Amino acid sequence: MAVDRLGALRSKIELTLHTHHAARIWKGRGVETGRPQIIGMRQFLLICGAIKQNAAKDDPYADHWLLQLDAKLAETRAQLDQRLQELDNLLAQLPPELDVEENLNQQPLKIPVYTGGQHGWLALRLLIDFDRFVRRVMLAHHIALIGRRQMEEYVRVGGHLLRSLCASTQKYPGFSGATRDDFAANNAKARDAIEKFGALPDDVLSGKRRSEFAPPIAKPAEAARAGSDGESKGDSPPSAGEPGDAPST
Repeated sequence: MAVDRLGALRSKIELTLHTHHAARIWKGRGVETGRPQIIGMRQFLLICGAIKQNAAKDDPYADHWLLQLDAKLAETRAQLDQRLQELDNLLAQLPPELDVEENLNQQPLKIPVYTGGQHGWLALRLLIDFDRFVRRVMLAHHIALIGRRQMEEYVRVGGHLLRSLCASTQKYPGFSGATRDDFAANNAKARDAIEKFGALPDDVLSGKRRSEFAPPIAKPAEAARAGSDGESKGDSPPSAGEPGDAPST
């Protein structure tokens, strides 16, 4: 096989969850329930993938969304780590004569996933840590370190952090229709994008400030090929949560 015909690297990714709380955040809630939709982690990963694809097409608005994702992920990580540390401090109160093993589900939920890129990886790690957080909270209640009300409050606050993260991409509109070349030319596409989505910071518009995990910007021919895969937030690679290989990073 010729070197230039080598295919893409692939690796299978499987997520294991032990609590119903984490599983519900993974799934979210659809409009078919008759209640307001809640974006779950699987939808969040798809949207992250679409944003990354559009950033590779030199859409400065997609780059702006990636920077917002950076900030939201960092904020969620800091707050969840703080609560994990609180639980560690609680469990440290156990006397050394008591050896309490980590509580694990005997039939955990195993889900094949597509991460949508590095932001998706960071989000998955947060979901895994939330799952671990809930298990520690329940363990702390079981061994009488906290009461039921405190247990429920811990779970509520932790769940809110993850739901807020997932919802942060809910309003992503998809490809803006304009690239940086359009803005440089100040053409109709650029003016229409500004009218719809507002002005961007100069350093984002110029490409000087991009996410650490922003993809390389494709050349026009490459961008055209990428465009055949779809531009809206629903047109990402394999549906998250369904079997399929995921690109390795």
